Amino acid sequence: MNQGSVRVAVVARGEVARSGLAAMLREAARVKQTTVFRPEEFTTASPEDAVQLLILSCDVVVMWCVNGSGTGEEAWAVRLAEVVRRNGVRVLLVLPGAEVRRAASGAVVPCDGILDQEALTVHGLDEALRKAVEGTQPAPVAQPPRHGRRTAGERSRPPGTQFTERERRVLELLVEGLSNRQIGQALGVSEHVAKRTVAIVLSKLDSPNRTQAAAVALREGLVGSGPDAALGA
Repeated sequence: MNQGSVRVAVVARGEVARSGLAAMLREAARVKQTTVFRPEEFTTASPEDAVQLLILSCDVVVMWCVNGSGTGEEAWAVRLAEVVRRNGVRVLLVLPGAEVRRAASGAVVPCDGILDQEALTVHGLDEALRKAVEGTQPAPVAQPPRHGRRTAGERSRPPGTQFTERERRVLELLVEGLSNRQIGQALGVSEHVAKRTVAIVLSKLDSPNRTQAAAVALREGLVGSGPDAALGA
């Protein structure tokens, strides 16, 4: 396809993941338009209309998943991937680093490419879209961590022990997709205090942005009492 001609649909749990991917796709050179869906739209009793709308709206669907096997709360991904691929839509999975490595040697949601959530960049996403459209054999598309930084999986101590009560609550609200102002309102503090606390949380998770912080929190079970609560469903 020509540059700027690819129509992309995003399917992800949690507003942070959806909005983060959509923002990156708007900067990607090959993307013509972006449509955003929630997984819940494809798990209703009659999902046919939502599936048909997705198929008609995109050339590639980008699925942000917590695991690559399509089990548990990600069962929707397998069913959706199978249907859309039969209709000529390419599937690009965005997975946690550990799941990328596991997917390279085991069962994975049917796809045309895989990206590492922990190494996600606009350029990497753009290249993965190109390879997916060209029909490249599915393979992890990951980048090495930047010099001098630990990856999210290389912390020296368990992440769950690092947060104060306020920081943990901020992390929960961040995963739900709330802005700094909304977080401040929920906690009864100023937007400045909320912004500063969000920055502390990102630093403790060794995450450069809110999207990757949400991915780490979901993968390591740092928020919520179950999958739906943690994902802001």
